[in-house]
Amino acid sequence: MNDGLTGALTAGWRIPAYAQDMLWLETMFECVQTQGEHGAFALRQPAELVTLRWGGAQGSALARLTWRADSLAWDGRIGVGGYVDTLHMTAIDDDDGAIGLVVLTVGGMPLQPGGMPFPRAGQRHAVPYPFPSFRERLCEDIEETITTWIALEDSPALTLAQDALVSKLRVYVFGRLADEGSSWDRALALPLLLESMTVFAP
Repeated sequence: MNDGLTGALTAGWRIPAYAQDMLWLETMFECVQTQGEHGAFALRQPAELVTLRWGGAQGSALARLTWRADSLAWDGRIGVGGYVDTLHMTAIDDDDGAIGLVVLTVGGMPLQPGGMPFPRAGQRHAVPYPFPSFRERLCEDIEETITTWIALEDSPALTLAQDALVSKLRVYVFGRLADEGSSWDRALALPLLLESMTVFAP
């Protein structure tokens, strides 16, 4: 498939069934739907960067991906920078009873590929380390969209999220699509599991 136009969104990771008809790839020229458990796609014109969207050209922007031959190697992980707009507390029924959870609505933009809020181990010798910059890692050419994030009620990230909401602080949120077979896809249209969060000073 190494023709610069066709490929797959994922390699080894399988897209959950509930998401298989919801993922689209947007370029400067078009927006195409992916197909199947690995997100097969075909473009009409080559592109160095693609934007992964949920539900179509007007849907939530989930990730900015760099072109790779055969597979874009996406694994369901998502990183977004923006503001926490709402916190909603609720409970849903699970096999073991009711589970308390919080749904965060975040208005923002995807982070650039590989974007992290701190130097990684592989960057140990790249001194001096840069000061954290909220805008530096944002894909600011993508219009702001809404994403919804799930956290259990005892998640330590919720204290940060509440502070960010009340004080209107900028955040990075990191996580992934909920797995197939979880109950989250029955509760939310876009179930993203919150794994970590960065809060920036005003």
